[in-house]
Amino acid sequence: MKVKRGETGSVESCFTLKEGAWLIADAHYAHYNETLYDFFYNLPPDRLPPQIVLMGDIFDLLFGNAQNSIQPNAKMVDLLQQIARQCEVIYLEGNHDFGLDAIFKETMTVVPRSSQPLMASFGDRRVALHHGDVLQGMGYEIYTAIIRNRFVDRFLNLLDTVSGGAVIDWLERYNRAKKPCYGIDGFEERMRKRLDILKERYGFDLWIEGHFHQNIRFEHADIGYFNLPAFACAKSYIVARIDADGYRLEVKEAKI
Repeated sequence: MKVKRGETGSVESCFTLKEGAWLIADAHYAHYNETLYDFFYNLPPDRLPPQIVLMGDIFDLLFGNAQNSIQPNAKMVDLLQQIARQCEVIYLEGNHDFGLDAIFKETMTVVPRSSQPLMASFGDRRVALHHGDVLQGMGYEIYTAIIRNRFVDRFLNLLDTVSGGAVIDWLERYNRAKKPCYGIDGFEERMRKRLDILKERYGFDLWIEGHFHQNIRFEHADIGYFNLPAFACAKSYIVARIDADGYRLEVKEAKI
């Protein structure tokens, strides 16, 4: 799949969201949360869909330029590599997993934050796919630019090595202490205001994202919005369907 930046700042591509595609968001895989691994490991190859779109934060802590973050995730990385050899996989980087081209470039299409939203056709709809961490304010933009800098990641990796793993251990404890399943007061109202800005900036019929863990969808004027369920919380994913009545995004429970 070839992608390039369009004049609006979005990604222009020949990408088509396929009938039966799976969308999986915010699994936050780690050695203390192996639910996604169990789901894929027990899935017969003939049950794989034609396409899987990983919507970011699939791993709780995975930086492609920090080798010490890869080893704890090795079996999940290997399993995703195997799956990507059997069906098309597109990986939108999140704020917990990035620099992934160094890991997955041989088997799947990796879409960094700078190339999101990924614009896709879905039936007669123009769909924008994004992890979700957009329009978060200048402070967040500075923070996310720093943590994605490969030299910063390599320095942290070196510091982790000389400290006997203290950096990765601290980040794991910090992430593990956070509660991934929560409600956000006034979320729909906030997203409606945000959609007006996003529509003006990118142009789309349907915005699909993860990041917020809310599992909420609604229509806003002439566009649709879907904040996907977090796999880490709901143990579910989305199946994209197209039929005579239009498109459907079905929530499916993961059989584990």
